[in-house]
Amino acid sequence: MKKSILALCALTLAAGLAACGGGTSSYTIDGTVIGLQYDGLVLQNNLTNDLAVKPAGLDAGNNVKNVNYSFPGEVDYGKAYSVTVKTNPAHQTCTPAGGTADTAGRLTTINAVISCSLVANTIGGTITGLASDGLQLINGSTGGSVTIAKGTDGTYPTKFVFPAVVTFGQTYGVTVYKQPATQTCTVTNGAGTMGDNAVDTITVNCVNNPS
Repeated sequence: MKKSILALCALTLAAGLAACGGGTSSYTIDGTVIGLQYDGLVLQNNLTNDLAVKPAGLDAGNNVKNVNYSFPGEVDYGKAYSVTVKTNPAHQTCTPAGGTADTAGRLTTINAVISCSLVANTIGGTITGLASDGLQLINGSTGGSVTIAKGTDGTYPTKFVFPAVVTFGQTYGVTVYKQPATQTCTVTNGAGTMGDNAVDTITVNCVNNPS
């Protein structure tokens, strides 16, 4: 009888330890950053404990390597953790992608995933002298296009923005794909390489065709 009671106690204790993650009392906050290409990323756990994460470069196939990280110290069993982005790296935006907020011990290990992508912005500018409908501009680097209606009286500048964004570091080249009826338009400052901010300095000037 005593042996049965002891065996039952042993099983109960083992089950209790299994339910508690095998008896582990504290956990390391580990994680992975996907797509990190530039310096400057700073992560936080519970809005404290800053951790700078640097890119790992490219692999043999010219793909961006994943970066593994670990916060110093450990989190006690049952305590909440929340990994957030305090500072984005240069030219990129990073966001939590999975496993970044939970209770320590609910899972055997912690892997807080952060995903980073290059910033992307719009390109656009100003059109002057447009007095006819039908003007269509095209961005040769993406194939995106925009059609602009004539101005109120053909003299006021007309603003335009391409609906498709351009990723940081990508070149763009805006040209006239279709001229408006009875007019000829030319593009200035239409080519460049996308930086961190939207481009709004492209100019298009339209003049009437000779009679």
